[in-house]
Amino acid sequence: MAALPPLHALLRDLVAIPSVNPTGDPGTPHVNEQKVAEYLLRWTERAGAEAALMPVLPDRPNVVARWRPKGLKKGRKPRLRLWFAPHTDTVSVAGMTVAPFDPVISKGRLYGRGASDTKGPMAAMLHAIAAWWQAGGKDGDVEIFFVGLMGEEAGNEGARALAAHPIPKAERPDLVIVGEPTELRVVTAHKGALWLTLTAAGKACHASTPERGRNAIDLMAPALIALREDVAPALRAAKYRHPLLGLPTLSVGTIRGGSKVNIVPDSCTVEVDCRTTPALSHAAVLALAQKAVKRAAPGVRVAKLRGCPGLATDPDQPLITALRRAAGGKPPGGVPWFCDAAIFAGAGLPAVAFGPGSIAQAHTRDEYIALRDLDDGAAALLRFLGGL
Repeated sequence: MAALPPLHALLRDLVAIPSVNPTGDPGTPHVNEQKVAEYLLRWTERAGAEAALMPVLPDRPNVVARWRPKGLKKGRKPRLRLWFAPHTDTVSVAGMTVAPFDPVISKGRLYGRGASDTKGPMAAMLHAIAAWWQAGGKDGDVEIFFVGLMGEEAGNEGARALAAHPIPKAERPDLVIVGEPTELRVVTAHKGALWLTLTAAGKACHASTPERGRNAIDLMAPALIALREDVAPALRAAKYRHPLLGLPTLSVGTIRGGSKVNIVPDSCTVEVDCRTTPALSHAAVLALAQKAVKRAAPGVRVAKLRGCPGLATDPDQPLITALRRAAGGKPPGGVPWFCDAAIFAGAGLPAVAFGPGSIAQAHTRDEYIALRDLDDGAAALLRFLGGL
C-alpha cells in the first residue's frame, strides 16, 4: 500500500486519537483532549515551534505553539502576528455508523469523528504553517501561533481561558483564524447562542389519586405555549434582522419530567436554544422569556444555562481581504452556528472562522472530509502565509 501524503497522514493520526468532549453522553469512555494535545505538542516542536501545554481542566489542556522568526530577538515586535486556533475536542460518537477512531479513506474521503469538525481544518493549518516555515518563514518577520483549544463543543472553555489572560498590546495578534469547516469561505459573522433552562417543581403522589399531588409537567405546559406563541414571534421582529445572519431563532431542545408512569411528576425541566443576531442581546432574550413565562406559568423559573456571544468582525480588514483572496475570493460569510472566534472578538482580538470541509458533514453519523477539499485548504493557507 502506498504511503499517504503527509497532510493526509496527519489528519489520519489526529482522527485516530479520541478527544471527545465529556459533556452529556460522549458515547465512549475515551474522552478529553489530553492525548491529542500531547500529540500536537510533539508535532509542532518537530516543525520548529516553541510549544507548551496550558492547563485548563484536568486532562484537558490547550496547546500553545509559537513559530518565532530567527531574526526577531525576544522582546522585538514582529511585523505581523497571527493565531491559528482550531479546537481539539469533538462531539459525541454515539450512533455513528463509521468507526469514529479508525479513519478509513474511501472514494476520496477520510471518515471518522472530527474529520470535518475540526481536525481537517486543524491538519490543513499545521501543514501550511510547517511548509511556510521551511520555505522561508523562519527568516522573515511574521510570527505565527498555533493554539489548539479544548472544550469548544460545550462552553468554549479553552478559548475563554486563553482570552482571560491579559495580553499586552505589543503581543496581541493582528488576526485570529479559528479553524472550522467553512468551505474556504471567511466567516466574519455568526449568531450568538443562548441556552435557557425552565424548571417547574410539583408534588409527587400516586397517579391513581393525582388530586393529592401537583403535576410538574402540567405546570410546564403553558410555559412551552408561551415560548412558541409569544417569545418566538417577538424574536422575528424586523429590527433584529442581520444582512448575513437573518433573524434570531428559538428551539426547545430537551424536556425531562417524571420518573414512572404511575407517579405524578414532581419536577420538569426544559432546555431551550436561542440564536441571536447582533441587534438582540442575550439579556433582552432572557428578560423577554422570563416575562412571558411568568405571565403564562407563574410557577416556572427561567434561567440562563450557558451562552456564547455572536461574531461581527469588520470584513474589510486587510488581512481578511488577503485571506479571502488566497482562498479564491469568495465574499465574507455569516453562519447560524457559533465558535471560538466570538470569544476572541469579545476580548478585542479580530477573529474569523475559516477552513476546508463543510459544516454539513460535521457531527454526522458518518463524518468525513473530502481529501481534495483538505488539500485545497492547506494550499489556500500556504498562499495566504506566503503573501504576507
